[in-house]
Amino acid sequence: MKKLFLLGLCFMAVAGASAQKSLVKEVEGKSKGFDADFAKARTQLAPALTDAETKDDAQTWYVAGTIEFGDYDSQLGKKAVGQAADDKAMGESLVKGYEYFMTAFPLDTIPEVDKTGAPKLNKDGSPKVKTKYSKDMAKKLAAHYNDYASGGQFLWEAQDYPGAYKAWSIYTSLPQNPSLGKDAPAAAPDSIVGQIYYFQGLAAWQAEKLDDAIAAFRSALKLGYNESSLYDYAIGVAAQKQDEGMIVEFAQEANKVYGDTTTKYLTIIINDKINKEKYDEAMTLLEQAIAVAPNNAELYDVRGILYQSQKKNDEAQADFEKAVSLNPDYMKAQLDLGRVLYAKAVAIEENAGTLDNAAYNKLREDQIDPLLKQAVPYLENALNNEQTESDARRLLRSIYYTLDDEANLKRIEAM
Repeated sequence: MKKLFLLGLCFMAVAGASAQKSLVKEVEGKSKGFDADFAKARTQLAPALTDAETKDDAQTWYVAGTIEFGDYDSQLGKKAVGQAADDKAMGESLVKGYEYFMTAFPLDTIPEVDKTGAPKLNKDGSPKVKTKYSKDMAKKLAAHYNDYASGGQFLWEAQDYPGAYKAWSIYTSLPQNPSLGKDAPAAAPDSIVGQIYYFQGLAAWQAEKLDDAIAAFRSALKLGYNESSLYDYAIGVAAQKQDEGMIVEFAQEANKVYGDTTTKYLTIIINDKINKEKYDEAMTLLEQAIAVAPNNAELYDVRGILYQSQKKNDEAQADFEKAVSLNPDYMKAQLDLGRVLYAKAVAIEENAGTLDNAAYNKLREDQIDPLLKQAVPYLENALNNEQTESDARRLLRSIYYTLDDEANLKRIEAM
């Protein structure tokens, strides 16, 4: 009885394994055609992906990938005739289909044997192998090459940023994928691939994959995609990484391209020089830029900041006034002019420590209060911009308190 029982267990084990392999074949047959029930096929096949007897079989992963591409093609057909389709599910199917095929490729090896059953060998002595599914998988992936661009867009719009990153990564790498061999698709023009690398970088950034974002942005730049927004995002990611060197690197590259139309990149470079106390280099850059664009208010504002960092407040005031005269709507210059006037008043106050009351009151009347009052209209203007409002409000609160202007102090504190 014990022997019979053991034989029964062995039979059941073989039958179980055979059942899993039969299931894979059965699902393969049922998952063909646009009208196949792909959701059911996916559910039926799921156990085979982890079963010990089938998880290392190329056919299992080939069928899994075929289901995903079949589902995608079916949904795409619906969209073509105006029927509703699940864009997010389409993007997910493309990514899963790729991943399943990538699992299948290295498993798809069948040893070749001669008439005696002995393995055939290559010239180097390694066993000869042939494949069963690789050709079809390579062609299917190549046929869906361009779909990965739109698939990434589907996932991006669904706010699945890791998924969007994967889809666009597949798009940019598929033409060089060695598993596809001669069947790999020809790469799209550099202008298109560069833009997809940019999208890939954005998705990586949203997915908090900062290193991958930087790598994608660099790949886009190598292909000639150098929109200012790319530099802006690259600088932002570098700032998140707290990599000052990388921030300046991207700013320098951007300034070469857009330095004639904006000073925001030059400002980053100059601020770096200032932080490193390389004032002469910073001033040289500014002088060169002003010579090229003498009516650029931002350049005078930046130079004013440089002067102020060196405690040259008179020169700073002159540059801020020039910036405001060139562009009265440039609220940062309005704030900076008000701030330097306030700083001049504070400097006088700090040097008045040994004066008696009468002399101090005279100093207040003749020098300190006039500077504070002169700063007020510029700071009041700066209240109208969300980027300058906070600093302007803080300075005005101090000024109105010093001037004993209770009405305006209450107004500012109520804001």
